Amino acid sequence: MAFFNEAWFIHQLNDTLVQLAQQKIQKTQGSYRVKMGVVGKTYPFNRIGPAVMSPLARDADTTYINPASSKRRAQLADQGAAVLIDELDQLKTIVNLDSEHAANLTNARNRALDDIILAASIGAATSVDEAGESTSTVALPGGQTIANGGTGLTLAKILSTAEIMNGQDVDPDDRYFFYSAHAMTNLLNNTVVTSSDFSTIQALSRGGFAMDQSWMGFRWRMSTRLPKTGNIRTCIAWQKNAVGGAIAAVTEQDVTVSDAPHKWNNKQCVIKLSAGGTRIDDAGVVSIDIDETQ
Repeated sequence: MAFFNEAWFIHQLNDTLVQLAQQKIQKTQGSYRVKMGVVGKTYPFNRIGPAVMSPLARDADTTYINPASSKRRAQLADQGAAVLIDELDQLKTIVNLDSEHAANLTNARNRALDDIILAASIGAATSVDEAGESTSTVALPGGQTIANGGTGLTLAKILSTAEIMNGQDVDPDDRYFFYSAHAMTNLLNNTVVTSSDFSTIQALSRGGFAMDQSWMGFRWRMSTRLPKTGNIRTCIAWQKNAVGGAIAAVTEQDVTVSDAPHKWNNKQCVIKLSAGGTRIDDAGVVSIDIDETQ
């Protein structure tokens, strides 16, 4: 039997590339009012207040009301990401670097859109006074916030969220609740919850909600992009028309792969995004703080 020198041994090739754990889809997609193809650095969402009727006198002249009208402005911001693919590096691997980097950049874009919309929903909104040619910022009213109270996500907080919206006649359709992974753990550990509704919607066997699972009047979506300060995480609930997104340019296939002459004609993958968001209707947004040490 011949004994071969280990120097002759080869390394097996691998033509696949595993992307590390990351959020790939846009979790907020379809949950808010959106304006595509914006041309400009801002986009206004027009608002009109409720009308009020009054008693009529016989043969009286017609009187007119003037429902309050206003605007909330979304400020567009530009973002981008690019990856350089060295032609000589590509020769040393059988992995298709073009497609893998393109997918990776698309994932980054989707997370950026989530960050824009989630932040805008509970952040300071820009109110526009066209007549006075002025703007002002409007914070989310205190009545639209639920304090952490040293507890995680509880049934009481969910009921309070619904009560806040119901008490202001917010449309009951298309309500969304964005929660953290820890928040779901809180609910799964709540025997009052798991003994009834969770069994019906199979949340226990699944270990949580399916995307857009309907429960307690909300469509539920888990997000790791929700703001957190220390151990306090802010979950967010909103009605679709209460939050707006303005997007100048974004499509499902908007990663460009082209030659970069200034980099020895190597290929580059580039993705860009110009988008902004705002809270349109304060009544339709509720922030729910939870203590994630609980």
